[in-house]
Amino acid sequence: MAFNQVLIICNGDPPGTELLLQHWNSADFQIAADGGANFLKVHRLKPKIIIGDLDSLDDEARKGVSPDSIVQIEEQQTNDADKAIRYSLEQGATTVHLLGASGKRLDQFLANLEVMYKYSSRLKIILWTETERMEFISDHWEEPLTKGSVLSLLPLFGAARGVTTSGLAYPLRGESLEPGQIPSGVSNAVEDSPVMIDIEEGKLLLVLTHQAS
Repeated sequence: MAFNQVLIICNGDPPGTELLLQHWNSADFQIAADGGANFLKVHRLKPKIIIGDLDSLDDEARKGVSPDSIVQIEEQQTNDADKAIRYSLEQGATTVHLLGASGKRLDQFLANLEVMYKYSSRLKIILWTETERMEFISDHWEEPLTKGSVLSLLPLFGAARGVTTSGLAYPLRGESLEPGQIPSGVSNAVEDSPVMIDIEEGKLLLVLTHQAS
């Protein structure tokens, strides 16, 4: 059965209750990536499946779901977020929201950004923290945003060329954003809505401040 909106709970810093429930209730399907299930049991929430190599899943979380809901993938070439996103793709997901994908170990957070970049041409992936959301964008991106929100565009894994924006305090007009070069896409501000971003070539990491609602 295909589903559109998938929520994946990872084993990084646990999200606050408000942010967790907001995304839990709006998702079509909830996945715990390995030890992400340990946090969910505190809130008495049961994911549809637990997936990963299961090296960080505790016994209590395992007991809380049926054995049929646990998918063990032992290969070590990918991390648990990658395994969960890959499963989501196989089920026909179009949008994935990641919670608990930052914090704790910095290398794991950076690896999760790599995973997002890897799959960003195949589906929309948004990583949420308590104060920000992140996603890789290409081609055309458009969304109504709150005036004053801080928005950054980062050429994290390579240059993006022909970048044009509207609705931002400091617009870009066909410019290139390259790692370590000027101009910088950091700390722009939303001035008008909707915000539109066009990219002729490459991808950018969009980082946007938000408030849970």
